[in-house]
Amino acid sequence: MRHLAAISSVANLSHMPADAPHWSPTAVRILRATAELIAKQGYSATSTRDIAAAVGVEQPAIYKHFSAKSDILAALTRLALEWPAELVDELGALPAPAIVKLRRWLQESLDYLHASPAVVVSIIATPELLQDRFATEMALALKIESALAGLIETGQAEGDVRAMNPISGSRLLQALFDGLTPQLEVSPPEIVEFAMTALLADPTRLAEIRSAADALEIQTAQPSIGA
Repeated sequence: MRHLAAISSVANLSHMPADAPHWSPTAVRILRATAELIAKQGYSATSTRDIAAAVGVEQPAIYKHFSAKSDILAALTRLALEWPAELVDELGALPAPAIVKLRRWLQESLDYLHASPAVVVSIIATPELLQDRFATEMALALKIESALAGLIETGQAEGDVRAMNPISGSRLLQALFDGLTPQLEVSPPEIVEFAMTALLADPTRLAEIRSAADALEIQTAQPSIGA
């Protein structure tokens, strides 16, 4: 995630977030095929004709499920961002040190997106997401960026996070999601440990922070965005 709208990969779209639309099997196939095509050839070079061919339907069938190609990309982006955004809200309200909450968010969000490497690539590779038509999706990305910066700033006040610009720290954390792409294939545990080592004022506390993060009780069940 270059900025959090840079997370994408739809390998699994079987279980959607609780508030997601009830996608039909064909809509799920359209989402998966679109993510894979964008990951390979880019958003601009991917047509609804390409998507229909990949799904095995006639082009007009696409419009029974999505109004336009941009609508499919928006749906992919929301699938990638909505649950991490919901999770950061829940964690923010828990009575725990900010660094502990930050680690749990990173761990859960990486696991969530690791199941779908084609959505992460499709989002990272699509500068068109910065257009006004995707304002709702970009608002989700900015919400996450702000929440992570807030946790970093609080962690600094608590003496757990080393000195850095909180916004820069938030963006660097999001950039680590690029490691999930098939080209890099860095495992979520490796990314988490790298991030925590970089953030902690005292890296010898890694095991302590890990245990505390694992012990947090969260109600927001992790869905699957794969198929």
